[in-house]
Amino acid sequence: MNTLSIGHAELYIYPEKVSSHDTIVSPQRIDVANQQELIEVLNMMPAETSFSVLLVMNECVVGNGKYFMTHETVTILHEYGACVGFLIKPLALLREARQ
Repeated sequence: MNTLSIGHAELYIYPEKVSSHDTIVSPQRIDVANQQELIEVLNMMPAETSFSVLLVMNECVVGNGKYFMTHETVTILHEYGACVGFLIKPLALLREARQ
């Protein structure tokens, strides 16, 4: 992550079903600094995964969200603050890439 960056997203990933070809197989935190990194992490997640997002700006949380992802859909469990609508564009780009 860029040391001059004023913000990032923290993804807390909890895979529920994994297979031998999955990259992320255990709970972990991954920080992303831009949309491309976010899409790469979403693409690495196993087919059934719960994950949370904390949006951080100047070391303060400005939004959070909780999601459940399958290969076909992402269910929004809750979104607050800056996380409201945060994943709409990255998920659309991810769907396009998978087609």
